[in-house]
Amino acid sequence: MSIESLMRKAYLVARKLNLEEFKEWINQEQNGYKGQVPEYRYIAGEIKAWNPYHGWIPMVLSADIADMISKMPIPTSISELQDVYNTSDSTVGLSVNAKLTEWFNENMDYMPTKYQFFFHKSELYRIMSTVRNKILDWALLLDENGIVGEGMTFTDVEKKTAQNTQVINNYTNNFFAEVSDIDVQQGK
Repeated sequence: MSIESLMRKAYLVARKLNLEEFKEWINQEQNGYKGQVPEYRYIAGEIKAWNPYHGWIPMVLSADIADMISKMPIPTSISELQDVYNTSDSTVGLSVNAKLTEWFNENMDYMPTKYQFFFHKSELYRIMSTVRNKILDWALLLDENGIVGEGMTFTDVEKKTAQNTQVINNYTNNFFAEVSDIDVQQGK
């Protein structure tokens, strides 16, 4: 089953059980995050500068700056991540936003240029796998609490149990961080 189909089924269950937090999480995974991004959606990689003679070259940065920019949030929808994962080679590149580009151009010894954040596509697989695992864990939690929804129909007792079980209600409580100006592109 595709991750999109799995998420649609999970959304249907969350909606039938009136589990607002889980519905909101699925909605953001399906449509992309507009503000805060869960911790598992941060990817590890490196910033490279464009050199017109040599192509993308690694930047030599101080340890503090390198540590600070070696992780980047990925707010795009799960279907976009799946598409990039399926169509890219092993490396994916993200355009660096204008503010960070301006900062690099003003503070580095490079000539003014453009920058990209490069990472291995396995990072996308890790995000998709985390989403699948969260849905599986949530489904098992429902089952452990006697919420089985025969034929996708839930009894009043099952609905009440889902609403009154704190662990089910707050299952997707994540750590979030602000994100902006991300553009996913296939790497070179």
